[in-house]
Amino acid sequence: MSSTDATLAAISAKAVKEVDYHRDHSAQWILRLAGGTEESRRRITRALELTWPYVGELFEDDDDVRALAGSGAAVLPSSLRGNFDAGIGAVLREAELEAPQVPAAPGGGRRGQHSEHLGYLLAEMQVLAREHPGASW
Repeated sequence: MSSTDATLAAISAKAVKEVDYHRDHSAQWILRLAGGTEESRRRITRALELTWPYVGELFEDDDDVRALAGSGAAVLPSSLRGNFDAGIGAVLREAELEAPQVPAAPGGGRRGQHSEHLGYLLAEMQVLAREHPGASW
């Protein structure tokens, strides 16, 4: 929110509430699933195993991000890792789960290197906007 770029600062200010909502929503689902049936606990454990390899990439710095951070326009993703680890750690402890010990995925998303699965995800996420062109919400 303190970006030297006015547009990024405005977007960040607006996004804070949305991020807080999604963080709380996902934490509540982890707790529900971990504390539910054997099947729901198995599934949340498996979901963590499948997604955890991608967590590290969220916090990687590259030359472009370092340049933006150097100008005051953005923060280094690596500077956010401690808060993430503390937050997810608290949720996992409450759920009596552990962070999976799995190797990191190859990465490359910021460089445009994606698997074939991204196309399906984007299509799903774009359904509402495509069904209601020009709508604002």
